[in-house]
Amino acid sequence: MSKALKDSGVILAIMLASALVYWDSLKLKAGVYDPLGSGTMPRIVAVTIIVLSIVALFQTFFGAPPPVLKAPGELEEEDFERRPWLAVAVSAYLVGCLVLLYLKLPFGPSSSLFLFLSSITIKRFEKASLLPSAALSLAVGFGLTYLFGGLFGVDLP
Repeated sequence: MSKALKDSGVILAIMLASALVYWDSLKLKAGVYDPLGSGTMPRIVAVTIIVLSIVALFQTFFGAPPPVLKAPGELEEEDFERRPWLAVAVSAYLVGCLVLLYLKLPFGPSSSLFLFLSSITIKRFEKASLLPSAALSLAVGFGLTYLFGGLFGVDLP
């Protein structure tokens, strides 16, 4: 059996499982105080997984050919620098964000601070990235607060 057929089988199984989750989420009734209902998020996730699976299925058959594996002595130099400390730093920022939420700091400022620190750390604290990172983190942090709190009626911490 070829690799493309194996991959497509796995992708189709994932699509089937997502379709079953979507179908089952239709049975969940909307609450009195929840305008979206408890089945909205499972449906969003299931549809996203199905769409991404369709893209993966398309790439399996019509995508670029798989890369040629080289012998260990023939490895090319990597185009990027591995930064394991970056994962540690972003994890520490996430823990800090959770602590701020636990201390009752609203979601907007705490998530904006997390996004700002993460983005400038990824960009290695370049001065040119400070202003765009600040603007983007404020827009996303407070935008999500407005979107979920004001429009969807979901209480954020």
